[in-house]
Amino acid sequence: MKVLKPQEYDNVLLKNGKIVTLMDQLDETHFWADYGTETEEEERLFWEAPPVSMDDIEKVISRP
Repeated sequence: MKVLKPQEYDNVLLKNGKIVTLMDQLDETHFWADYGTETEEEERLFWEAPPVSMDDIEKVISRP
């Protein structure tokens, strides 16, 4: 099975168990992520979380 390299707009599973959408690729290894806005915690993470690193990503779940 081929492992997908994460790219913009992929839905990914992070190693901490959260599922996010990668929005903008900042450099070779970092993305801004959309955590969603359904809960107060997700809203806070959307605005305050640091960029997601390739090392934070467990796997690509889906690609548009």
